[in-house]
Amino acid sequence: MMKRDLRMVTIKDIAEKAGVSTTTVSNVIHGKTKKVSPANVKKIQNLINEMGYVQKLGLRVLNNEKSQLIAVVINSHKEYEEQIFADPFYGRALGAIERSLRLKGYYMMFYSSDDIDDIFKMVMAWNVDGVIALTFSKRDCEKLYYMIHKPVISIDAYGETDDQQTVPNVGLDDFEGGYLMVQYLLNCGYENIYVCASKDHGVDHLRWLGAKRAFEEDSDKDKKRIQFVTLGKSLSFRENHYQQMARQIPFKKKTVAFFLSDLFALEAISHFSDQGIKIPEQIGVAGYDDISYARFAVPRLTTIHQDIDEKANYAVNELLKCLNDKHYKIPLEYKLTVRLIARQSV
Repeated sequence: MMKRDLRMVTIKDIAEKAGVSTTTVSNVIHGKTKKVSPANVKKIQNLINEMGYVQKLGLRVLNNEKSQLIAVVINSHKEYEEQIFADPFYGRALGAIERSLRLKGYYMMFYSSDDIDDIFKMVMAWNVDGVIALTFSKRDCEKLYYMIHKPVISIDAYGETDDQQTVPNVGLDDFEGGYLMVQYLLNCGYENIYVCASKDHGVDHLRWLGAKRAFEEDSDKDKKRIQFVTLGKSLSFRENHYQQMARQIPFKKKTVAFFLSDLFALEAISHFSDQGIKIPEQIGVAGYDDISYARFAVPRLTTIHQDIDEKANYAVNELLKCLNDKHYKIPLEYKLTVRLIARQSV
């Protein structure tokens, strides 16, 4: 049996086989075929396929031409104990971004740091074609754009810019999500509503504003109560709050805890279950995001659904439109709709 040649095929190998120069082969590979005859273009392309030539991506990255590399960066936070991948939202979003880029012939370079300057240095050090930034402040998105002068699009950016916004942002109608959930909880007969998040900041602030608006519109609000609970950024802090809620059972009024993250809602369900507390009979629990685990909780979690795949795909598609058309203008704010998913936890 003939041994297969596992040596990487080079441009020189193809040139010798085709009877042309290495420059001609390189021009065909990079789409510069104006000065190459159609017959040679066809011959070289056939040899590329037959011989299994694979272009070295590293050379493209180091050259000034397009690298086909898209940097996906996440600004994590020093205060949080959990790694970024512990949150299913980020795993789903990154998977959808990578798949969408790959199908369009691009490569994803992922980098996460709690030091924003490290992210700036990484992006500037590589010849990336563009950047997708997750959970950045809008000010830092603007800084990044003016550093690299290449297309940048953000997902779930928060805060305000120092000046006019130039970096497009893909987000949710977070206000509407908070509004829909509290309206539903009030219709379910809940009179005591805890709205729980790590802190009143960013998208959580918008969700809290929506929750308050729904409560203010309730005709019987004087007999009811809504309260924001700051859970903190560590598991120990959050568990302390879950324990405080558990100590108040039985409540004087029908009570529900609306967590602005499914991950925290699932933590609370687990904690309450360990304490022998029945959900929703003794306390209702609701979440936000509709991550995959929400359907497997016991009881199944009532939550606000967001389409993470749609959010990721929209960001990729709009970024690539910018790369292929310098005159294309992405809408500066694109908000995906949300919807309420009623299950058994309330």
